[in-house]
Amino acid sequence: MTIKQKILQELQNPKMLDLKFLFSKEVLDVSLEVLQELLDEEKKDFDEILKLTNEKITFETFMDFSKLDLFFSLLNHLQNVKSSDEIRNIIEDFEPKYVDFGNYIAYNKRYYDMIVYCKNNCNLDNEQKRILDLSIKSYEVKWINLEEEKQNRLKEISKRLSELSQKFWNNLLDSEKEFKYVFETDETIKDIPQNELEEAKIKAEKEWKTWYLFDSSPASYMAIMKYCTESDVRKHFFTEKHKFASSGKFDNRKLVLEILKLRDEKSHILGYKNYAELSLVFKMADTPENVIKLIDEVSIKAKDKAETEIVEFKKYFNLADFNPWDLAYYSRIYKEKEFNFDERELKKYFEFDKVLNWLFTIANKLYGIEMREVEIDSYSSDIRFYEVYKEWKLISYFVWDYFYNQDKRSWAWCDNMRPKIEYKWKTYIPIVVNVCAFLNQWTGKTLLNFIDVETMFHEFGHALHEMLSKSKYSDLSWFNVEWDFVELPSQLMENWCNEEESLKLFAKHNETWEEIPKSMLETMDKLKKYGTWNFTLRQNEFASLDMHLHSKVVPDNIEKLDDFVLDFINNYWIFKKDKDYKMYASFSHIFDWWYWAGYYSYMWAEIIEAQVWSIFKNKWIFDKETADRFLKTILSAWTTKDASMLFEDFAGVSISPNAFLDRKKFL
Repeated sequence: MTIKQKILQELQNPKMLDLKFLFSKEVLDVSLEVLQELLDEEKKDFDEILKLTNEKITFETFMDFSKLDLFFSLLNHLQNVKSSDEIRNIIEDFEPKYVDFGNYIAYNKRYYDMIVYCKNNCNLDNEQKRILDLSIKSYEVKWINLEEEKQNRLKEISKRLSELSQKFWNNLLDSEKEFKYVFETDETIKDIPQNELEEAKIKAEKEWKTWYLFDSSPASYMAIMKYCTESDVRKHFFTEKHKFASSGKFDNRKLVLEILKLRDEKSHILGYKNYAELSLVFKMADTPENVIKLIDEVSIKAKDKAETEIVEFKKYFNLADFNPWDLAYYSRIYKEKEFNFDERELKKYFEFDKVLNWLFTIANKLYGIEMREVEIDSYSSDIRFYEVYKEWKLISYFVWDYFYNQDKRSWAWCDNMRPKIEYKWKTYIPIVVNVCAFLNQWTGKTLLNFIDVETMFHEFGHALHEMLSKSKYSDLSWFNVEWDFVELPSQLMENWCNEEESLKLFAKHNETWEEIPKSMLETMDKLKKYGTWNFTLRQNEFASLDMHLHSKVVPDNIEKLDDFVLDFINNYWIFKKDKDYKMYASFSHIFDWWYWAGYYSYMWAEIIEAQVWSIFKNKWIFDKETADRFLKTILSAWTTKDASMLFEDFAGVSISPNAFLDRKKFL
């Protein structure tokens, strides 16, 4: 059997894929050839479908299992978690052809007519009707009534945006990898948790340097911002973080400007005033103006409280000035002095494996799933694999990839390596993955900061949303849920690592196994609302900037774009920035992910989640009846209905912001 035949055989394996093989050098060496052959085959198959007479059209005409989509998706995953020149070249070489084929399907009038015919003439169940309705809406919103010249221009834009997204991510990763800071004494960093200092020393030794090396990883950044006593060093880390990919050979600003112009042009071709308006057609929110109004209403309340908090800090510490790089540092000290709360002590109760096991236990308590670890040799020793069972049936595979490496995106996400597919009497079991960037302690037990615990719970909430669907159609998956609803399950899941009743069951001391003290739990409860105002304001800054960038006139050049962003930020947040502040050049969520004109989704989903959580709290956080209802109406429902209908099926009422405002102490 040739290597190509082995690849095709493995892609058709309905069980757990052999990722070590599929990501091996022997596979990568022939991957472009395999991709091209799969593309030729699927294009030929599609052309045959177009020849069908209307009488032969059935719903199954539009359902298939694409080995091309699967293989290219896997290669993109590898690019995200273990980037290299080899995998970059493969993606960059093939993606234009892949986008061309996608456009060939997405802009095919005969195919659209076939979908409409099937919707009007075939015997369909409710899920099949929903799939066709969503497809028809997409065609009608995006191009169907346009003349050919405009359609061709939209295809060109789609192709170019794909290329720009890849370049944006590559530049950001390369820019982040360049940043390193070496301390030749521990005088200013001696308060950093010992395990993190040990890891910094190991990093330094690997690069033949002495003492301690800190890089662009989230763990390094937060360690410095919270514990480094030297303000100028904290300023350096803050400044560098917010100007990644904004100059030199990895400058993303030109790419950002082109992305904004192309998105704006696309929206105008399709008859919309701006790209934000086009984007919201497929979300719960109705207009950019209403989104901005909501963000501003919350931000006004948050800004008042955030400013009060800064005044209190300045008075408490007798400071003449207070800067954004001081916030985490003085907030940490204030908690230690006034609340007797030490985050270094807290993390001793969050040993990685204990947290993970309790997360799985919670999922079992709520939704009746069982996580069974399986031994699989893979492309990285940091990865673990699980089989997921519900009612003794294998429903999914779960892969976690939780630890930071410099060739991985430096944030967290959930994805499906392979969606749930039922095709020709064969069921392809979904492969769901959580990816994070935690610090892995090689010299002892891995201890998590509490924000890491929240991240782990958050991403697993997304995984549950994907794994627990009862639909056999991947077209209805969580990935197709309205984007300002998709964060609901993930943000809801965070609550089970914030509640005393849950924490006291899994937060055990990593050495003594003693339960987390009652006094520490009480302090954590008090601190839930402490300092949330600056974080809320910061998140709303990103959301509002995103919406303004996609709804206002696009600047003519990079200099005007720089000025627009800086003026906007300085009018929005309480800390004034200088011209070095160019965070938009690394704003991956809107230029290299799926949150364009949608970053507000985090706050929107938090509003919904606060209302859902209040229903759990009014019963019991482990109330089986409430969990069953949430599972039935939302988690397993995917996008079988509009999101607003799914919410009302669970809550019995419409969405209200009161629970959210009360949580933030705005009422």
